[in-house]
Amino acid sequence: MTLDTRIFILGQTDPHEVFGFCRDLLGATDQHTFSDEQDSTWSKGESFVEPTNSWAISNNPGQGLPAWLMLYYRPDAPLRTAEQAAAHDEDCNLPENAGYVEEWGPCDGKYHRRACWLTVSFDTSYGYRDERGYGCGDLHAEYVAKLGQWLDSKGVRWEWENEFTGEIHTGYSELINLASGGFEATAWFKTTVLPAIAAEAGGAR
Repeated sequence: MTLDTRIFILGQTDPHEVFGFCRDLLGATDQHTFSDEQDSTWSKGESFVEPTNSWAISNNPGQGLPAWLMLYYRPDAPLRTAEQAAAHDEDCNLPENAGYVEEWGPCDGKYHRRACWLTVSFDTSYGYRDERGYGCGDLHAEYVAKLGQWLDSKGVRWEWENEFTGEIHTGYSELINLASGGFEATAWFKTTVLPAIAAEAGGAR
């Protein structure tokens, strides 16, 4: 089992620049290979209502990096517009979801894929543990915080999804619920992330 944490970048951003920044977070070097190709699963439209001409940049798996990095984008266009995100796909009305419809009513779009310029995914085994004592949640909290601050410095809006809860968040305060404690104990968290959380609480974000 793995933890897949996704960051939805809402403003126009160069996907290759973002991918390069995220590779640096992972400690990837020129020895760590990756692919950049059209994502045929999304493009076929057989199972989902997805925009055509979507691409995926992905580190190749099995290279010893702490997370499998994937980034989904469309060249010179949003990955998914607000109109595309609002559209119902066949998942909304699958027979196995009949109980959901009976209890909660028709799909209200809450769990639709997000409208965004691109999506970044960090995927790490639940059993991950590094020399700092970080588990997968601590690691991803660090990645989200560092990527978020980099995007903030560029004035680009972003959101992230906690796969444990399925909830979408803006900013840094909810990262505490993703981490198991190692991340919060670091000096970097105390000197860099806590002030960002305080700024959010003060309405600066």
